[in-house]
Amino acid sequence: MLIEAELIARTIVLSSTKLPEATEVWAYRTLVAGYPGYRSRLVDALIRLERVTVDPVDKLRMSQEAVATARLIDPVQDHTAAELLIWALDALQRNLYAAGRTAEGLAARQETIARHPADLHRRRACSVTDCYADKVLPPVEEWIAESAS
Repeated sequence: MLIEAELIARTIVLSSTKLPEATEVWAYRTLVAGYPGYRSRLVDALIRLERVTVDPVDKLRMSQEAVATARLIDPVQDHTAAELLIWALDALQRNLYAAGRTAEGLAARQETIARHPADLHRRRACSVTDCYADKVLPPVEEWIAESAS
């Protein structure tokens, strides 16, 4: 059964059609069970699904899963690990603030600040940065200035 699910997931991922975000998340979740190398793609898919989801509880759950998965990515194996974690933490802090959990949101924001390289949004080789180039970027520089004062 798992082999069949993996074959279906691979077929879905390799499809040339634009996939619904939920289908893509399912496919990458299935593949991550056997192949940890798909974690970065799962995080990216979760972040994109979180952005189009309406229900705040589901948005929070997806951002929590994205952060947990991003923390498992080996930065030696995947050069986008830091960027993915920052995007996932940004989604998590937004959803925690929206849920009224400001202390946890502030902790996620502080972790984002601690992990944010100065040139994150200026790199054009990162698919995650390219994918979200038209979105509102996390105002990390503002957060750093606020925490310094």
